[in-house]
Amino acid sequence: MTAKSYKGILFDFDGVLADTMNDHYAAWNHALSFYKTAVIREDFFPLEGMPVALMAEEICKKAKLNPLYSQELLKNKDGYYLKNHRLVFYPSVKEFIDLLHSRDIPIAIVSGGRNERIRSSTPSVFLDKFKTIITAESTKRGKPFPDPYLEGARLLGFEAEDCIVVENAPLGIRSAKAAGAYCVAIASTVSRDKLGDADEIVEAFSDLPKVEIFSRYFL
Repeated sequence: MTAKSYKGILFDFDGVLADTMNDHYAAWNHALSFYKTAVIREDFFPLEGMPVALMAEEICKKAKLNPLYSQELLKNKDGYYLKNHRLVFYPSVKEFIDLLHSRDIPIAIVSGGRNERIRSSTPSVFLDKFKTIITAESTKRGKPFPDPYLEGARLLGFEAEDCIVVENAPLGIRSAKAAGAYCVAIASTVSRDKLGDADEIVEAFSDLPKVEIFSRYFL
């Protein structure tokens, strides 16, 4: 364990704070159904964290649909998701975020999702606890490039190497490590063997307070 002092925490959103990935998967397949095709779970979940415009293109390829339909597909997917999703935070998320906020710990959300979707589907009373929110529109390059986490750290007032990232997706972990951050992965949507690039892996969000790096610097 490094002796340095960590100053901020950057959280991915989907699959880390909110249990949304099954709803996203259903929404993509609803949109694909109009083209009489579908994407399987094994092809979809590893794409998590990718900017949604690029994800739409990749989903088209995996579903054997012309990528020229990607923007139309994304629009239909988002419309279905916003009408039919049910926002559920993982156990202990609200309590942990409330604790960090009460202690003035600088925290941010760094997501590959669109700003409009996250803000329109998530209570503002929750989002207001974060100093900044990075979304697909915030940087030219998304995960797995380091840009989103570099920008999130910058807006917190730190270097990325001064921050801890909480991720659940291989692309997000690659982004965090490329930025120089310490990364704790949660095996919430993919198996542990796909999260090996993270510095530490836990089974659930509720395990984070037990991770030494959190208890040492923030709790």
